[in-house]
Amino acid sequence: MLSVIIAYIMAVAAVAGRAGRPTHASQRRKIVIFDAETDPEDHGSIVKSCGGCVRKALPLINASACVFPEEDKAMALLALRSEVKWIEDDTVLTIVGSSAPGTQVRSRCSRVRCLEWSKQKVPWGVMGTNAPSAWAHATGRGVRVGVVDTGVNVSHPDLAGNVRAGFDAISETEGVEDDNGHGTHVAGIIAALDNGFGVVGVAPEAHIYAVKSFDSRGKGMTSDIIQGIQWCIEQGVHIINMSFGTSDSGKALALAISKAAESGILLVAASGNTGGRNTVLYPARDPHVVAVAASTEDRRIAEFSSSGPEVDITGPGQNIYSTYKGRRYKTLSGTSMACPHVAGVAALVLSIAPGLSAKEMEGLIYETATIMDAFPREQQGAGLVNAGAAVASVIKNRL
Repeated sequence: MLSVIIAYIMAVAAVAGRAGRPTHASQRRKIVIFDAETDPEDHGSIVKSCGGCVRKALPLINASACVFPEEDKAMALLALRSEVKWIEDDTVLTIVGSSAPGTQVRSRCSRVRCLEWSKQKVPWGVMGTNAPSAWAHATGRGVRVGVVDTGVNVSHPDLAGNVRAGFDAISETEGVEDDNGHGTHVAGIIAALDNGFGVVGVAPEAHIYAVKSFDSRGKGMTSDIIQGIQWCIEQGVHIINMSFGTSDSGKALALAISKAAESGILLVAASGNTGGRNTVLYPARDPHVVAVAASTEDRRIAEFSSSGPEVDITGPGQNIYSTYKGRRYKTLSGTSMACPHVAGVAALVLSIAPGLSAKEMEGLIYETATIMDAFPREQQGAGLVNAGAAVASVIKNRL
C-alpha cells in the first residue's frame, strides 16, 4: 500500500511539473478529479479534510477546482484518499489569434458617413469558403453554435439578433461582454447578420451561444473552459468553436472534450499559430476534435499555421475582417479565424440536414473540401473547406 501511495505522490508531482505554474490573475488552483462513485456533494468535505477549499465545481468530469494553502502537505493527504483519481494544475490556456500588420480598427459612425454602416461587405474569408453559393438553400437557421472564447459584444448590431444566450464562466454569471475583442471577431465570422451593413458571416442565421472563459488578456483557466463546455452541453448546442490552445494537454480538459463528443457535439478547434511541423496545439490534436489550419487569400497555407498529422481541414485565416468589441470591426489573422469558418460551414450543413451526426458532418465536410495541390496533407488536412460543395452534396443525396 505504501508503495502505491508513494507512486501516486510522484505522479502528481510529475503532472504539476509538466503543466507549469499558471500566470492567470486568479489564485493558483488544482483540479482534483474524483472516481465515478464519489458524490459531487462530498467533494468539499474531502478537500477540506486535506487542508483545501473548493473554488469551482466541475460536475461534467466529477471534479473540483481547489486551492490548497499548504500544497505539498495537501498532495500527500489527497494521495491517501481512495476517492481521488487524479490531481493536476489548473493551467492557463490562451486564444490563438493576432492582429494583422497595419490593421485599422473602425469605430461606429453614421450610416451616411461610414462605409461599414452604409454597405454590407462579404469578407474574402466568407467568399473563400464558397458560402454565398449555399445561402439560397442553407443559412444556418436554428443551429446552435457555442463560442468558448473571450465573450461576445452582444449589443453589436451585426450580432445582436443571433446571440441567443451567454455564460461567463470566470464570474459564473450570465454577462458575457467581450473586453478583449477576439470572441466577438470569431462570432462574426460564424454568424454576422445578413442585414445590409457591416459584414456577413458564413452562416448568417445560426444562433450564437457565447461563453466567456478567457479574460481581457486572452487567458483562460482550464476549469473555466471546462465549465463553459458543460454549459454548452446543457444548452443543447450542436457545434462548439474553440479558438484557443496549449502545447500541453491535461486529463481534465481531455475528459471534458470526451464528454462533449459523447453528447453528439461537433468540436472544432484552431490548430495553432506557431508554424513548423508537428506543432498542433491541444485541444485541436484531440481525436474527438476537428483541427483547423489557416489559408491565405491566394489559397496557400499561411506561414504561421501549425501543421502535423492531426490537421483535419483548412479555413481562411489571414487578414480576416469581422466584428469586434465596442460595436466595431477589425482585421485579424490566425487559425483562430480559420476555425470559425469551418464551424460556420458545419452550421450551414446541419441547417438543411439536421439528422446528421457529428461524425457524418465531419465526413461530409472533408469529402467536399478543395485540395490545395502545392501543400502536403499535414499542412492542409482534407483541403480548404467548401460550403457550396458540402451543401450541394446534401441536396444531391436527398434526390
